[in-house]
Amino acid sequence: MADYSPLFTFVVEHGYYDDGLAHGLSFVPTNSTAHIIKNTGLLVKPITGGICVLLNKKDRESLQLYAADKDEPFVLVFKVYAARSDFKSRTDVSVESEDSIPCFYNGNRDDADGGRVRLHDQDYVSMIDLIRLDSNQLEGVLDHRERRLPPLLIANIQINEEALVAVDDDADMAPKQYYVRLRERQVFWKYYLVGRMARENLFLVDVDSRAEFVCSGRELLDGQRETIAFRTIQRLSLKESPQYRFQLKEKDNGSEKVIIKRLPVADETHFGREVIDGRSEVVSEIYINC
Repeated sequence: MADYSPLFTFVVEHGYYDDGLAHGLSFVPTNSTAHIIKNTGLLVKPITGGICVLLNKKDRESLQLYAADKDEPFVLVFKVYAARSDFKSRTDVSVESEDSIPCFYNGNRDDADGGRVRLHDQDYVSMIDLIRLDSNQLEGVLDHRERRLPPLLIANIQINEEALVAVDDDADMAPKQYYVRLRERQVFWKYYLVGRMARENLFLVDVDSRAEFVCSGRELLDGQRETIAFRTIQRLSLKESPQYRFQLKEKDNGSEKVIIKRLPVADETHFGREVIDGRSEVVSEIYINC
């Protein structure tokens, strides 16, 4: 019976999701990595947000031969794809590029986070983690089609002899836990009061005083329906379960009355654009029609 032990884990964290882990990803080994996995008896097990690579202790010797090769490093390469089309809508677009892709390598990074190893320098994946799609580093990783329609990111995990020692029965070291962290998308939120809600004496407030709104006055939707619009002054994060508590209130003879106790929140399905401070910005559009 096979005796498997974890060699390392690799996960993609994401600020949008409640559990902090990216969902709906697939991890595809390159052809050479798939060949190594088959020859060494490694097992790649999917976990939430990532993969766990396990070794069969009976096949340790073949792994040690790969790890001891000084001329050709023992590297497992995985291409990470987003299965859902809305994944990118939930993700910070400031690191998107038509000719580059985030690429990570564990190299000599230290266990600086309680035994976990972050594979980038900034708090989140950033522009400095990108390499060009026509780079020689991606030779044998991406084919011609994948260079035109690339994956979300690429992870290169080198296995050395120390990593193999870490899974020995008597070893005192824990298997490596590698991760990258994607930031959630941040956009302006814009509320449109439609129909009977389009009244001049209504206004929006944040119960927790974390966000502020500016009223842009009356606007026409589709050139026909008249609305009153309110937009946040600052960009706000898109979250799976947003914690913002926005209320719609009415001014009436010097007093205030709550019309809607908790307004719906922004999502990644209704985006528009608006010029804000001279720049074209993405706004998440939310319609209130009661």
